[in-house]
Amino acid sequence: MNILYLAHRIPYPPDKGDKIRSFHQIRYLAERHKIALICFVEDRRDLDHADRLREFCASVDVSFRSPRAARLEGLKGLFDGRAISVAAFDSAELRRAVGARLPAADVVVAFSSVMAQYIPAASSIPRLMDFVDVDSDKWRLYAERRRGPLAWIYRREADRLGRYEEAVARVWDHSLFVSEREARLLRNRVPDRPLTVLQNGVDLAYFDPRRSPELGGAGTGSHRIVFTGVMDYFPNTDGVCHFAQAILPLVQAHVPDARFVVVGRNPTSSVRALARLPGIEVTGTVPDVRPYLASADVAVAPLRIARGLQNKILESMAMALPVVGTKAAFEGLDQAEGSGGFVADDPEAFAERLVALLQDPALRREAGERARHYVERHHRWPDHGAALEALLSKLLAGRAHPGREAVS
Repeated sequence: MNILYLAHRIPYPPDKGDKIRSFHQIRYLAERHKIALICFVEDRRDLDHADRLREFCASVDVSFRSPRAARLEGLKGLFDGRAISVAAFDSAELRRAVGARLPAADVVVAFSSVMAQYIPAASSIPRLMDFVDVDSDKWRLYAERRRGPLAWIYRREADRLGRYEEAVARVWDHSLFVSEREARLLRNRVPDRPLTVLQNGVDLAYFDPRRSPELGGAGTGSHRIVFTGVMDYFPNTDGVCHFAQAILPLVQAHVPDARFVVVGRNPTSSVRALARLPGIEVTGTVPDVRPYLASADVAVAPLRIARGLQNKILESMAMALPVVGTKAAFEGLDQAEGSGGFVADDPEAFAERLVALLQDPALRREAGERARHYVERHHRWPDHGAALEALLSKLLAGRAHPGREAVS
């Protein structure tokens, strides 16, 4: 197959949620098919990564779009009726690249609904949309936690983007989601359209506790609780601040040497300020998260706003680390309890789970072993890639060619 793959963010390096999923899809499909990749770049330094992707792809077209330029473009949506997200990802340069590559393609894969705008509605080419998450619901959750003008903007975005997502699901041949919950959100709004849940994998060879680099002396002498994630992403900052203020003191009352390590790039001022609290370390950017996972006793996912399947949970579990998280954080897993994960929502229950794990090495070890076994069974990237390839083959064979309407 000649596959035209559209991504809203360059899928390399695979160091955050969406880039991890898109990179592994491309790497698997490229083993037997020709990939024409067209994507956005937000940081000029990432332009160098296009060469790495050319090792997998027959062609790579990138369009630089600074975050500031994206915000300015997005504002146009406030005046012309589009969702801000759709307007922010509108690019004449990228349209030209798609126009040049589309005639040679057998099938189109788009990663994120905002990329649907680049395929003409009248095109007869089979098309697969990987929504991953229902982004409009994320904006709805943001609106619930904000007040004033921001809350109004977020509510508007939830409405406009939600209608856009529905239009895409009606037009495109097939839609993918990372979890059953995400699929159900759109299925309820657009019934009788083909949807498939395709969960994320985890790189089991890379995230292997037997092969992890060591952290050194900094990883000894205390009970260590770790959180990993991009630290300028609101759900992450909200989660770690909530944990530090409402949960960690309850843990330290029973385990005085408990230490909370926040690992991830671009920590906001509110996250950096946590380092002034007793027993909290904020690392900022690190070259490798594995030593921090390997040196920890337990990982946490205290997210109050969460979408889809959390890669941070899969990576921790692959490192044979027990994970305590909220129901929202574990929403994307088929099962949490019994897999080395522990669900707790209120601060007291969350702290109780952590204290039990920190005080019982045998319990930690057993839960960590179950966690590793769980991801080995259910979250392998080759399984994800094989399912995606089979679905594209079916689309190409003409098994799903519904009538199409314009997406606006």
